[in-house]
Amino acid sequence: MNTENLINRFFLSNPFYRGISEIVILIGTGIFGLIYSWSKISIFPITNITGVLFIVFAFAFHTWAEKDHKQAHERSGKIEKIVETGVYSTIRHPLYLTIILQNIGIALAFGVMITLILSLITVFHWIITCFKEEAVLLSNFPKDYAEYKQRVKWRMIPGIF
Repeated sequence: MNTENLINRFFLSNPFYRGISEIVILIGTGIFGLIYSWSKISIFPITNITGVLFIVFAFAFHTWAEKDHKQAHERSGKIEKIVETGVYSTIRHPLYLTIILQNIGIALAFGVMITLILSLITVFHWIITCFKEEAVLLSNFPKDYAEYKQRVKWRMIPGIF
């Protein structure tokens, strides 16, 4: 197996299991950071409160977006149709956005610097996943997904990305 196939396999694997493993790692480093007094984010308690708000918002938004996308936790290659209703009519990857917000929220809630750094790494992970998934969807649904991309310009944040 060549390197490109291995990379694609990682980024296009089941997002549910990748998301859970990231949560475990982030919470674990947050707990260890508090126990062992690792370097903290300096604006306490604002970051902690903001983190909890991010987590609550991400969970609520994820639950809402999931109602339109019944195959949300499948591997990209197993998706059978393009979802264009609800929030998917405004942004193409709302669930990846919620995972990003949740991971940053966990880091801010714990206020541990290493957890924040790891959460920022996960941001890049989900953005790369977004690009890789779009390539698969274009391959599987060439006409439909190209038209969807024309109608829904933004991947995660309207007006920005």
